[in-house]
Amino acid sequence: MVTRTEYLRGLLQQTLGSCQTIENMDDRPGDIAAMRVELLRAKGTMQVIVNKIDPHDYPNVDMSGLISRASSFLDGYYFEREMDIMEPLYGDDPGRIRHLRLKIVEALHNKSLTEKMNEVLEEI
Repeated sequence: MVTRTEYLRGLLQQTLGSCQTIENMDDRPGDIAAMRVELLRAKGTMQVIVNKIDPHDYPNVDMSGLISRASSFLDGYYFEREMDIMEPLYGDDPGRIRHLRLKIVEALHNKSLTEKMNEVLEEI
């Protein structure tokens, strides 16, 4: 049986892995579809953290800070529509793919979301 700490650790590792994958893309044709999958995966695991993780279960960790940052990202950023529009029109343009990828990375680093995930991962 998986403990709560192992469950949270797995969620954080999945989210950070998706963020890292987006950061390391090469801006090639077809990367928008891959970005979409990784972004949806990251947002899904963040949503699970926001909905299912109780900060009181981790008294020595700033879970409320992580939850508030993840919730802020989920509520404040919606790249799927932009991807839907860009993919058929500019799916082969490396410059536009790079710009979109950098905007997603910037949003993930906004309010130190990924840094907070790393911090919580080290503390648990």
